[in-house]
Amino acid sequence: MINRPTPMRTELARIFGERVNFDPVERRLYGHDIAAIPNLVKPLIGNTTPDAIVQPENEEQLIELVRWANAARVSLTPRGKASSGYGGAVPVQRGIVVDFYRMKNVLAVDAENETVTVEPGITWEKLERALEPHGLALRLYPTSAPSSSVGGWLAQGGAGIGSYQYGWFRENVVSARVVLPTGTVREFTGEELDLVSEAEGTTGFITCVTLRVQAHAELALAAAAFPDAQRLQEALQAIVATDLPIWSLVFINPRMAELKNRAPLQERHGHPAEERVILPAAYVVTLAFRAADRERVLGGLAKIVGRHEGEILSERIAQHEWKNRFKLMVVKRLGPSLVPAEVVVPLANLGDALTEIERKVNQPIVKEGVIVRRGAGGQPEAVILGFIPSDQRRFDYNFVFGLVLTVMKVAERHGGRPYATGLYFSKLLPAGLFAGKLARLNVGE
Repeated sequence: MINRPTPMRTELARIFGERVNFDPVERRLYGHDIAAIPNLVKPLIGNTTPDAIVQPENEEQLIELVRWANAARVSLTPRGKASSGYGGAVPVQRGIVVDFYRMKNVLAVDAENETVTVEPGITWEKLERALEPHGLALRLYPTSAPSSSVGGWLAQGGAGIGSYQYGWFRENVVSARVVLPTGTVREFTGEELDLVSEAEGTTGFITCVTLRVQAHAELALAAAAFPDAQRLQEALQAIVATDLPIWSLVFINPRMAELKNRAPLQERHGHPAEERVILPAAYVVTLAFRAADRERVLGGLAKIVGRHEGEILSERIAQHEWKNRFKLMVVKRLGPSLVPAEVVVPLANLGDALTEIERKVNQPIVKEGVIVRRGAGGQPEAVILGFIPSDQRRFDYNFVFGLVLTVMKVAERHGGRPYATGLYFSKLLPAGLFAGKLARLNVGE
C-alpha cells in the first residue's frame, strides 16, 4: 500500500506528469540494483519496493520534488543506471526513486579549453559520440560505458579505461552542480568535489557535471600475456618505471580468457560475423596508446615482456580485445546471476593479492583489472573488477556475498580497500564518512 496515496499521487503527477510511475511490477524492479538482494539479507533490510518512481527532466523539477519531500517527510533515492551490485541504489526507506534516465543531454562543449558539461544521466558511450564532431574524446570512462552514467560514476567514484594516464574520475571533474537535501542548489569545485565524489548520493542530486576531455587522436594497440600473477605484477611495475606513454592499460585473468574462448560467436544472417580469436590461458594485458607513440611503446614493451617470461600477442588479438572491451557480461554464461567483488590494491602487492583471492574463493571468479599509474598517495594502483557467477534461486546464493567479503579482506591485508560498498558492506567504509560530508555542508565549508 502506498503511503498517503492521494496527496503523493496528486503532487507527483503535478510535478512530473506522465513521468511518474506507480505500477507495482515496475516498482519492484527498482527495489534492487544489478544484483538481486540475498534472501537472508532481505529480512534485515525490509521492504525495498519504492512507493513511486519519477523521471525528472530538469533541475527545477528536482528542486520542487526535494522541497515537497521535505515537507511530506518522504525519502528520496537517486538512481543512475544501477550498474553496481552492492545495494547502492536501493530504497531501504521506500519513498520515491529518482531515475535520471531523462536527464541525459550535453549542455555545453568548450573545445578550446577541452571541457564538456553534461546532465548526469548521459551514458559514456553517448557522450563519446557527441564529442566526435568537435574533434574531442573522453579522457577516461568505465568498462561499463554503454550502460553506466556520468553522474553515477561521480557519485560512486571510479577508475577505468584511460585511468593509466588520467587517474581517477574525480581528478578529471571541473565542477558538479547539486540540489542539496534542503532544496537549495550549490556548485562544487576543487577540493569541495570530495563532498560529492563517492558520496553515494548523500550530498544531494547531481544535476550537471563539467569534466575535462582531450583532443581526439588515433589509437594504436598492443597485447601481451603472462603465465602467472607475479610475472604480471613485475611486468606492470616495469612498464610504470619506464614511463612509456600509454593511455590505457587493462588485464584479464586466465578464467576470463577461458570464458571468452568459449563464448558463442555473433551471427549475421545465420553465419558467424567474425572469426574466433583464441586467447592464451594466461593473464592477458591490453594496452592502448596514441599512434604517434607506437614505435616507442612497442620497443619498450618488447623488452619488458621478454624479461618477465611473457609473450607479445598478435595484433589480431589486441584489436579483438579492444573491440570487445565492453562485453564483460559474457560471464553471465557461467550462471544466471552475478555478484561483483571489486577492490583496489597497490600495484606492488597485486600478485600476492590475486594469488590469495584465487586460493581462498572456492568458486569460479572472473576478473578484469585496470591500472592507475598514479593512484592514492601518488603510487600505482590496480582496480580489480571481479564477478562471482551464482544463481539467486539457490540457497547458496546467500553465501556468495560472504565470499565477496573475503575478497575485500584479502585486499585490505595487502594494503588495499573496497572499490565500492553500497548498502551491503557499508560498515567497511571509514567511520562517519557520509555524516562528515553532510556536516561539512551544514557549516558551509
